[in-house]
Amino acid sequence: LYGAFTNYWSGKGCDIEKPEFPLLVVIHAGANDYKAASSHELGSSAGNIIGYYSQLTNRVRMFDLTGSEQLRGTDRRGSRKEINQMLSQPAAVPLVSTVVHEATHQIAFNCGLQQRLSDLPLWLCEGMAVYFEAPDLTSTRGWQGIGKVNYPRLEVFHQNLRRWRTGDLVKLITDDTLLRDPRTAANSYSDAWALNYYLIRYHPEQYTAYVKHLAQKKPMTGTKKEDRLEDFRHHFGNIGELETDFLNRMSRLR
Repeated sequence: LYGAFTNYWSGKGCDIEKPEFPLLVVIHAGANDYKAASSHELGSSAGNIIGYYSQLTNRVRMFDLTGSEQLRGTDRRGSRKEINQMLSQPAAVPLVSTVVHEATHQIAFNCGLQQRLSDLPLWLCEGMAVYFEAPDLTSTRGWQGIGKVNYPRLEVFHQNLRRWRTGDLVKLITDDTLLRDPRTAANSYSDAWALNYYLIRYHPEQYTAYVKHLAQKKPMTGTKKEDRLEDFRHHFGNIGELETDFLNRMSRLR
């Protein structure tokens, strides 16, 4: 993922830096050990999240997926062949996706693409991570390549199109609580993936310029909603027109 991610953005003209520190991943042997160690950061959500990246510690924490009961079905650790078979099961899709998603955050915040602890739009950070997480069950790793359609996210996005209202794009751009609130997060993550996918595919130069602009933001400084909206408008133009084109194109994606 590191090689693919950094090559991808270098190819788009972004200044990619070698990480100053090793990219640390803490992998617990089992889910119970992981839950105990992460509860101080995740609270009651520790039992529902299989892995996460912390901007404060700059670490990814997870547990060994080959020890996941729903994949293993036995107490015995599998061989490399058996592990590859585990990762080709449909049940592995959300597990592998989470690993790739959180690792994408860590790489982005350590290669100069995004500034850690800066006030970045959550739709961009999370949508970009979802863009890279697209699962591939034909691969022995459960993941391969960049920019594939993330069909689980696309399905949710299509289901919610009938509830989309004019102006919802502005809310997604300016209101991070949509992705933080458990009541709206699942839908909003799919919306964020769809917006990133659309902009990368149909407005690639503007998207890259936008990402490079936000990479200059300083840590621990806030941004007003009006400024966030103006940043977006400056790079992508009229938001109403873009919203119409976004919905039309993504509704036809299959």
